[in-house]
Amino acid sequence: AVLSLTMCCKDIEHKLTLTVVTPRIPATTTTALKVLLCSENVPPQVNGIARRIGHYASGLEQLGCDVELLHPDCSDKMVSHVNPWNFTARMMILKPLSFLELLMEPVDVVHVVMPLNLSGMWILAGFKIRRAFQGTQTPALVISWHCNLHDYIACHTPVLLRWLVRLVLTFGLCWILPRISDRILTPTRATEPKLTSLWKCKCPPEKGIRAQDKDNKCVRIYTPTRAGVCHTGIALDQFDPDTVTSNWGKRWQARKQAYLKATGKKYLLLCVSRLSPEKGIEQLLQAMTIMDNCALWLVGDGPFRQDLEQQALALGLPVKFWGYQSGDALHSVYSAGDCFVCPSLTETFGQTVNEALAMNMRVALPRVSVFTEAYGDFITGDAFWDPFHRDAMAASIQTQLERHAKQSPVGRPDRSKLKTWEAACESLLLEYHKAALDAQAQYDQRRVEKKVLCLLPFWFVLTAILSIAVLIFSKIVLLVDSIPKFAQQHLPNSLECKIHKARILLLGLANNNNNQKQK
Repeated sequence: AVLSLTMCCKDIEHKLTLTVVTPRIPATTTTALKVLLCSENVPPQVNGIARRIGHYASGLEQLGCDVELLHPDCSDKMVSHVNPWNFTARMMILKPLSFLELLMEPVDVVHVVMPLNLSGMWILAGFKIRRAFQGTQTPALVISWHCNLHDYIACHTPVLLRWLVRLVLTFGLCWILPRISDRILTPTRATEPKLTSLWKCKCPPEKGIRAQDKDNKCVRIYTPTRAGVCHTGIALDQFDPDTVTSNWGKRWQARKQAYLKATGKKYLLLCVSRLSPEKGIEQLLQAMTIMDNCALWLVGDGPFRQDLEQQALALGLPVKFWGYQSGDALHSVYSAGDCFVCPSLTETFGQTVNEALAMNMRVALPRVSVFTEAYGDFITGDAFWDPFHRDAMAASIQTQLERHAKQSPVGRPDRSKLKTWEAACESLLLEYHKAALDAQAQYDQRRVEKKVLCLLPFWFVLTAILSIAVLIFSKIVLLVDSIPKFAQQHLPNSLECKIHKARILLLGLANNNNNQKQK
């Protein structure tokens, strides 16, 4: 549906009367929106956020929108550096002159992908101030949040620093987000509920927006919510069960048969994930110890790979690490597995689960609110296990494996019900229009809140210092990471060993690995 907004203030209480026209025309013929999309994660990065943003940008352009994508590789506008917590990603700092130039651009929607996108937060604050001085509600200011930040802090921050990090993020950064944006979007409503509750609408329902249909027959009231869902799609043409007969599909099938024969196992479990502490793969390895008929393939890479390899070896488990895969190799690897397992408790949606369902794979998942909301209609209840319960995890996996072996119709995925990226982008476009409505409904706050306006200079200084600190920290981490290569070539073995120990301690600040700290 297409929402065309016309605002007129009629009384002293600032009640709004908006006529929302819904033409009966396809969404692809709507008036083009100019969208400024700001994200630190973009293709060719292989993480879920990067792939999502790539699909959003191309999908919105297909719907007729003019999309400008700001990312770390925009060297004319950004200073980029390696993400010290994830060497496969990059972070960015917006140049001051580029910041002023962006504020002069005529845009309809500013969409900033979070978390910790400091440059995007500066852009939101700048446009919020511009709107206050111009007395308008354009552009609509949207945030999408794609991370369970508190869980990541627990996994990647030293214990003594966690309270300080939470304090800085909560009161130094996140407190301002609801005040400089109109709407927050999350992949599921269960994602960060405490955070999304900060976007409380201050417009009472009785002062909502009046809306009429094209023929003025139906009058309804739009009550602003300021929170929505940025849906996730799937490329059904790429993740197709028929890829089992492709070249890569045949190659994976041959590798599967050879691996099962070599290990003497009956079933192959598949997990596609970044190998980091918060993904819960340690729990999956523990469950493997009581599943004598299963082997495991791990597709992905990350800072936790070496520790997982050592754990699998110590436990004597048949686990194969395949590293990152992309393109046809990634699409067709799903055809080799008998059951897909995602043990993570920190997901905001679980895109790899979506991909497995598109390949008609049986799936076993922990019973957490995000997964039950996203996949409760696709997976039977006994395929969910209670978190931190090894026996329950093994039972759910074995149940799905038995159904797979018997080709039971119970719980068989229906890929036709999955949302495509085209449908997800249409939903995102509708969320943009709702953000514009939210901005209109908040029109009685024509000026930025006084306390926000007073604190903005301090907030800008704080975030600028934080950005520079992260930049310096990333340089140090890269330097420390390069020390072993230099030591191996030029230093005696005893000194090389001491340097390696020091490197492990320093990298512990960037990748807080409990096993490393115990060592």
